[in-house]
Amino acid sequence: MRSAFNSRTATRVKNGRVQPKNRTRPTSHQGLVIDRESPGHGCQHVVTKADLQAFLDIIPDWDRYSERLERIVLSARRDHCDGMYEFFHREESGVIYLHSWSQDLWLELEPHYFQAHQHIFDKLGVRYDISAGSTCCYFSPAQARAYTLLHVFLHELGHHFDRIHQKHLGATKGEDYAEHFANSRFDLLLPLYEQTFGPPQLK
Repeated sequence: MRSAFNSRTATRVKNGRVQPKNRTRPTSHQGLVIDRESPGHGCQHVVTKADLQAFLDIIPDWDRYSERLERIVLSARRDHCDGMYEFFHREESGVIYLHSWSQDLWLELEPHYFQAHQHIFDKLGVRYDISAGSTCCYFSPAQARAYTLLHVFLHELGHHFDRIHQKHLGATKGEDYAEHFANSRFDLLLPLYEQTFGPPQLK
């Protein structure tokens, strides 16, 4: 979970003159798009587009948090990164990426990351083995989906909400804000999540 680079799209040149964009308003004003990319060799997506839409429906104040959110992308796996947020300054809109997982659905985590998220793993019923240098967490498909939606997605949504409410470029509150945003909503959303998807501990 981390912030990504800022991106620009190229302008066209015709008869030696730069042509204006044929898009006059940000895509985000035309409605949120959910995309799915190939998960990559040996990987799988742990949430579907239908799962994501069902989850969005239970988030209180979703319309407020998703203002200027252009896309959510189920994307290919990245090492040491389970989600990512990208902000486009020209369009003033954001994109959230949820990366695919390895097919075995286990994660090897550094001690500081595991300790910061152990309360979530315990509530989701995730099995883990703690060693001196790292901790291996073994997820069921239901637990991987729950962790991705209830924490990874909410963390990246926190980055987006933080970004669009800052008046100055580069003035975001960063990882601490995004992590607090996700953690403060986990307990609130878990009962609603279980009503929609079933208890992840039992699957």
